[in-house]
Amino acid sequence: MATTSPTGGTRGRDEDATEFAYRVLRSDILNGALTPGSTLSQAQLARDLGISRTPLREALRRLAAEHLVSGNFNQRMRVSELDLEDLDQIYAMRIALEPVAVRATLPLDRPSRTALSRQLAKMAAAIEDRDLERFRREHRDFDMGIIAGTGTRMRTLLATLWDQAERYRLAYLTNEGVAGEDTLLERLRVSQEEHEAILKAALTDDVEACTNALVTHLERTVKLLFLDTVSVPKPQLSQAAAERHVTGTTRLP
Repeated sequence: MATTSPTGGTRGRDEDATEFAYRVLRSDILNGALTPGSTLSQAQLARDLGISRTPLREALRRLAAEHLVSGNFNQRMRVSELDLEDLDQIYAMRIALEPVAVRATLPLDRPSRTALSRQLAKMAAAIEDRDLERFRREHRDFDMGIIAGTGTRMRTLLATLWDQAERYRLAYLTNEGVAGEDTLLERLRVSQEEHEAILKAALTDDVEACTNALVTHLERTVKLLFLDTVSVPKPQLSQAAAERHVTGTTRLP
């Protein structure tokens, strides 16, 4: 028998309470249901999730390690604010690591070629249907597929960085003061064209073109997110990582 929490999660009778709380709260933070800067009452969260305070604190510790929450574990905590320096670091790491992961993945085998082509088509359909949530799911699957040939540790790290970057992307994409629906759709279509270029290069086993298209996409995205703010600073770390890719790509042995 399963129970449904007020936060939208469902916990099976035998599921570990810490894992359940971590999964539900992480999802709520990433999709914006728990807004940046909002206060988290551990007592209320425990009641909502139907668990005790001990596994909840362990889940919060895991979330703090991912920089998604902050504060004193013995008192109230907060959902971490969106911070441009943090965003810059996330994209700098993605720009540095994802080309390495792509090099470990290419050339694609036949099932991977088919799967990625279908994934890209699903992304296009989601855009035309104006379904942002479906696009986000398909987008993640595509991006994870293009780096699937690397090791488990790197895949896990890159998946975490992707999720944290998506928190920023979603916040800015859905900011009505910045982007109306037409602007949002146009941005998604530009993103789709960049993913098409990534896949086209991958399908022809052109590693250099694929990694260059990937870095171009990531660099444009982080610059766009910075432009959507009222702040002046530029994404220095991610820009340096992109320049490093252009001037001296690290090759696998």
